[in-house]
Amino acid sequence: MTGHHDRSGFDCGVEVLNTWLQQTALQHQVKGISRSFVAVPADEAELQSWAQSGFMLDASSILGFYALSSAFVLTDDLPAKQAKRYPRQIPVTRLGCLATRADTQGQGLGQLLLADAVNRARTAAQAVGSAGLFVDAKNEAVARFYQRYGFIPGADQPLKLFLPLW
Repeated sequence: MTGHHDRSGFDCGVEVLNTWLQQTALQHQVKGISRSFVAVPADEAELQSWAQSGFMLDASSILGFYALSSAFVLTDDLPAKQAKRYPRQIPVTRLGCLATRADTQGQGLGQLLLADAVNRARTAAQAVGSAGLFVDAKNEAVARFYQRYGFIPGADQPLKLFLPLW
């Protein structure tokens, strides 16, 4: 993400995620706390396609985003089967946010963003070590989304999900 993207025009329907993208994402990136990745229209042809579907976008419009950071989690936060394999505290890649514009939801962009996040987490894990991708789901519906892609809920905390990378 750069400062050239239109963060103010993004609305995923969840105010805390909108606010995080608009006010915090770039600050965290500059400070090295997290990295945010955005989906934007690829080219003029894609912008035209969106316009024909009734969407008013420009080249800086954010269609969706996610953020990754390094973290440590306690094995208490992992599913029991995975927790047995690790020491008490393990390095993970944390998926801090993932959201798509409210008016584009249900079209597969979230799935593509998640696939990109998993690929980036795997690449980073090869260089610095990370046992998996960890996410705190906001609610049960979001947890089900992650479970469809292999994330495993914690035994005692079903909104804390883990995707082993190895």
